[in-house]
Amino acid sequence: MLTKEEAKEQKICFWNGFRRYCSRNRIHRRWILTGVKIKGVQLKFHADAGKALVLFQIDHRNDLKRYEIYECMMAYQTLMAESCGPDLRWEEEYCGLGERTVSAIYFELPGVSINRPEDWESIYAFFAAKMVLLEEAYWEYRDLINERMRPV
Repeated sequence: MLTKEEAKEQKICFWNGFRRYCSRNRIHRRWILTGVKIKGVQLKFHADAGKALVLFQIDHRNDLKRYEIYECMMAYQTLMAESCGPDLRWEEEYCGLGERTVSAIYFELPGVSINRPEDWESIYAFFAAKMVLLEEAYWEYRDLINERMRPV
């Protein structure tokens, strides 16, 4: 088991390694992540001791608003499945990111660990391939979702 300082250092090494992976593979892009213009929604990379995720995280403080955003995005589920593929998962109540329940639209790579450096290359490849798909879906449906979320 790692100490708090060792875990912090390992996370820094992991994310620096992802930067090097992107550079080495000529992936020169600025990931959107928190630049999503839908309040309470972020695109995220996540890795822990059992899995890696690339996700739309809907974590609006108001649960009713969170459900409303999720339902709005569900209207595009079939279209997003066509562009993102069948392994895109949808969960209205996702608890796999810590204490707080969020809604999530995500890709998962199970059986990998941020604590095993030998898994890092496969996590990086997964991140780079899947985030592109979610970003493209975001650009495709952002205006439609924002329009539907606008109060009447």
